[in-house]
Amino acid sequence: MLKWLFRKKEADKPEPAQQAEAGAVNADATLELTGRTIRKNVKPVVGSSILELADHNGVDWMSNCKRGTCARCRCHVSVGMELLTEPNAAELDRLGEEELEQGFRLGCQARIEKSGGNIVVKHAPYF
Repeated sequence: MLKWLFRKKEADKPEPAQQAEAGAVNADATLELTGRTIRKNVKPVVGSSILELADHNGVDWMSNCKRGTCARCRCHVSVGMELLTEPNAAELDRLGEEELEQGFRLGCQARIEKSGGNIVVKHAPYF
């Protein structure tokens, strides 16, 4: 079931003509980051983690370890999950399958893997 959340079905992939059109729209792709008190729309950068982009853009995303153990960077991805890397071992250990299915990720571990759309993420720590 987790694979469904993180990979689009082959049937959902756009045709080449649609991909060309999507390329023009992709220039406007945004990453909406909502911290404790600050919300910003920033450019998604392939290869960067959610936490790196929050820190770089001044979004108040409290974190400690950056290794996936403290979970202070826990967040909820409501749009664009398919553009992120799949959960790694640190996330599977810390969050578990149920939270991942609900759209929770660790900001320090979830990296932008693909361009091509908008991503909406809200900081959602346990405390």
